[in-house]
Amino acid sequence: MNKKPLFLAMALAGAVGSAAAGPAIDFSGYMRAGVGLNTRGGNQVCYQLAGADTKWRLGNECDYVVEPNINAKLAEFEGSDWHVHVMPSVYKAWDAGQSQPDALTTRFGQIYTYGDHISQLANGKVWAGRRFYNRLQLGINDQFLENNDGNGAGVEDMEVGIGKLSIAFMMDPNYGVPGAANDTSVKNNRFSIPVRLTGIKDIPNGDLSIYVTGSMQSKTGGANGVEADKQPKGLAVGAYQTINGTLGGATIFGAKFDKLGETKNSRVVIQQTGKFGEATGWDAIAEYRINKQINDGGNKWFSIGARTDTYLGGPFRALLEVGHDQVKPDAGSSIAAAAGSTGNLTMTKITGTLAASAGKDPWSRPTVRLFVTHAAWNEAARLNLGGTTQAVFGDKKAGTSVGIQGETWW
Repeated sequence: MNKKPLFLAMALAGAVGSAAAGPAIDFSGYMRAGVGLNTRGGNQVCYQLAGADTKWRLGNECDYVVEPNINAKLAEFEGSDWHVHVMPSVYKAWDAGQSQPDALTTRFGQIYTYGDHISQLANGKVWAGRRFYNRLQLGINDQFLENNDGNGAGVEDMEVGIGKLSIAFMMDPNYGVPGAANDTSVKNNRFSIPVRLTGIKDIPNGDLSIYVTGSMQSKTGGANGVEADKQPKGLAVGAYQTINGTLGGATIFGAKFDKLGETKNSRVVIQQTGKFGEATGWDAIAEYRINKQINDGGNKWFSIGARTDTYLGGPFRALLEVGHDQVKPDAGSSIAAAAGSTGNLTMTKITGTLAASAGKDPWSRPTVRLFVTHAAWNEAARLNLGGTTQAVFGDKKAGTSVGIQGETWW
């Protein structure tokens, strides 16, 4: 018997059950799970173009995610609040090669403690532990423009006049497993120092956020004199402008540059949300990214897509999502080698959905969706297919999946 899920369930039940007698506990979280088939039989197939940074997610997620969050307020001191945050999580990709349907991977995605509203830190926060950190996400393609998840510590959201300042130190102490005498993993790691300044009121109805993250290797020789291979330094700089109230929604425009050794990425992205009348919400994203690597091994990626979400009546909604991706590989890239040329790879994906949701708003949750997803690609993209897409539709230039997915946050 697998005792880990049972232990976690007992811990959650005990925490919630003791809330009335102990600390104030907030229970929140996220989950998605479902089942699907491809039109050739077998499991649902999900579609992403080789070389693209993301895929369009509606009806195109072949995984389970469960992330229950427990946040307990433990103490107050001189106007500050002190908490512990715990998030056991479960994740499983459908093509992970696990034969048992309940063989889910359980881990602690977050476990950290923090103090908030500390006057000596400009009304900010101090924290330490493992957490989701610096996540700046675009919803319909599930892209994290900024993400520094991991183990670390820092000060956060300090009010510094023009905005809120956050600084952290992030490192993975579980890097490598020391073994033989000449093993260098115990003497080698990377750390990063993410700095962000958010809430800069530069225009009416809008604000600017700036993210700067430097990273480098931390290593030592040690008693046996064997050193780890040298790793390059890294730097990422991103700026994101938000404008509220445009087209009945909001605009986010961003630009980012990051460098790790000889690998460089430059990108611009814009997201626009809005409404058509009272019944339909919409969300559109366009992005262009240039990747440069040694020996002309990078590529250029362009992506554009949109989703509409229309209220029909009762709990029912209709959703439509269309996304198009194009990758132009550089002459020395593995993508160009597989395709036999430097011609563009293209893929267009469309999903139609009938959903039942707990509310009239486009983001009402819980929701259960019945979907049909169809994707089409050119010959260069076909020669670069991978995973289950290649296994099922590798001899075709199109594929279709159908399924049902449940999703909620609370």
